[in-house]
Amino acid sequence: MNESTASTVRPLRVGATLGAVGVLAACILGGFPSAAHAVPKPATVANADDATQDPVDDQRLLTLTSDDRGVVTGSELATSLRITNSTGEEFAESSVTFARGEALPDAGAVESWMSGAAETGAQELETLDTAAVPASTSLTVDVELSLGDIPPGAYPIVATYDGTGEPEEVRTVIVVTGGSAADVAMVVPITGPVSTRGLYADDTLATLTGEDGLLTAQLDAVDGTSAILAVDPAIPAAIRALGDTAPESATLWLERLLAMQNERFALQFADADVSSQIEAGLEAPMRPTHLGAYLDENMRAESEAPVTLSSLLSISNEPAPTVYWPAPGTADRDIVSALTADSDAHVLVPAWTTGDEAPQLGDDILAYDQDVSTALLDAASESDAVVRDEAYTTATAQIWLAAQETEQPLLLALDRMGSDRLTTDPNGQTVSDTELDLTADGLRDAVLTAMRNPAFTHTGLGDVLDASGGAVALRDLDPPQAAAAAVTAYLEDEPGIDHISKALVNPALFTGQVRAEALHQLQVSWRTNAEGWRDDAERFAELNDDRATAIDIQEPSPVQLISPEADMPVWIRNELPYPATLTIHADPDDPRLSIDETTEITAQADSTTRVTIPIAARVGSGEVTVHLRLEAKTGEQIGPARDMDVTVRAEWERIGIGIIVVLVLGLLGFGTVRQIRRRRRDRADADGTPDTTEEGA
Repeated sequence: MNESTASTVRPLRVGATLGAVGVLAACILGGFPSAAHAVPKPATVANADDATQDPVDDQRLLTLTSDDRGVVTGSELATSLRITNSTGEEFAESSVTFARGEALPDAGAVESWMSGAAETGAQELETLDTAAVPASTSLTVDVELSLGDIPPGAYPIVATYDGTGEPEEVRTVIVVTGGSAADVAMVVPITGPVSTRGLYADDTLATLTGEDGLLTAQLDAVDGTSAILAVDPAIPAAIRALGDTAPESATLWLERLLAMQNERFALQFADADVSSQIEAGLEAPMRPTHLGAYLDENMRAESEAPVTLSSLLSISNEPAPTVYWPAPGTADRDIVSALTADSDAHVLVPAWTTGDEAPQLGDDILAYDQDVSTALLDAASESDAVVRDEAYTTATAQIWLAAQETEQPLLLALDRMGSDRLTTDPNGQTVSDTELDLTADGLRDAVLTAMRNPAFTHTGLGDVLDASGGAVALRDLDPPQAAAAAVTAYLEDEPGIDHISKALVNPALFTGQVRAEALHQLQVSWRTNAEGWRDDAERFAELNDDRATAIDIQEPSPVQLISPEADMPVWIRNELPYPATLTIHADPDDPRLSIDETTEITAQADSTTRVTIPIAARVGSGEVTVHLRLEAKTGEQIGPARDMDVTVRAEWERIGIGIIVVLVLGLLGFGTVRQIRRRRRDRADADGTPDTTEEGA
């Protein structure tokens, strides 16, 4: 990310902090500067006689700024023109002319004017003589322009400079309010990066809520404003679930969120896209079922009863209205109808998706101006302060013009920000240190442009909901097929997940974890990283396939039973992170083998547990097959049945013992005889008497 030498802006990393407090305070208390610049190219410029002289700190030929981001409440426009000589030669004496064009009709005309693609009739306001500008010098002159008695509107302003040998111009736009302000409301998402976990881990929360964290920057941006907060309830849940072990910064962040006076509504858990769920055939969006898997061990051990799902997910101390915010451009008539059926819910959609075609829907649609909202967020992504302020000046005029076209408050909604560059590691444990094209002070300024501006009055969520009315039609849209297919895949896997969970000591821990992960996989922010999402969707589907078969009896090896009684070993595989309570049923197919038919076991998490089943041989020998199966405490079979081959040779023990006894006795007798003979030979040798034993043998 490039940084302007004129204004250094700290980039936002996995969330960012606001920049210098003094800069923000100046914006809040003293209004906003607005800026415009000509197409950069080497040029020679001179400044007015009363200009100040500064070192060159950027390459722009002309920069034009005005107070309050170009908002004029009277008839005078205070503006500053900066002329920069970045060449090695002095610029000659010359002049600069300021002119005003005809009122711009709409937001599109503002964009065309600022891009240089459109011209408008110009009325000269003032011409100033300019002095020579030395090489490598930047000069600034303040100008008070009289606009006269003109009606309210958005007007183009152009300054033309002749000191380079040919006319050079710089453009900006102003808003003349005429003493009235437009009603504007803004929705700001409080969301984090995509994750493969059901809830953010402690180290991720520490990063996101730290001084340079994304979540910190989001609260800094809306603090003290009337912005409407769209909060992902999975974030408070992640912090509360950690209890006393939560990072201090996360705990303080949550306290700050709850203490804010901003109106708010809850997004779906993990900001999961609701359109894909309805498109997949669900009557209502999925919700988390249980988050006990993420509770700190001390909280779980002490008392889980007071920790309810609703208490973990709470985003406010007051009840909040139900507002759905699908991924932009995905909600058609059918989806909106499903989301609002038999409820007082509202659906937030981009205004460009609405139209005049029938059939029309009721007053449950909240349409926001996505084009202007995107312009604000694009401005926030600029690292150069002058370019960023120019973009905010343009956006201010666009907001004001858009507000004139509606009888209701103009609704803006900043999109989920920077999420295409916010990633987690494969285990979802940590957030990467990737820089974003989003600055913290830029984000703050994006909110302040609409929420702290003399051109606008600020409307809250309650007023927006009350003002909604009349029938609204939605265009035919292409539903999110890929995401809907992922939802379908999860729904198909869910019975297998539910089935295997019956073996667990606490099934809700496991099923709740999988549901939370599924919702994270549908996070709206994934849409800016299609390739990453596809990889995650495939991984998640494969993981669930493995989970559905994660507990079973390992294929047994043949057993040789050569004694009347023995222990038959059985190995139980449990690859889930939770212990399982199971019953092994063992049924021999031949009565010559006696066996305990049921054995209760606890299979430890993420391990293979060895179980011994006592068996005893009855009469006779032969081949016996023992049929093994696992059952959950509910009586449902877990995993496939297995067959163990047992060869029964129980009489071999008695025969073997007899043979051993005979052999031992024989060896003892043979040894005794040899010992006697040896002693006789020894005595014969001592007496000189021949040993007749050998002769008689």
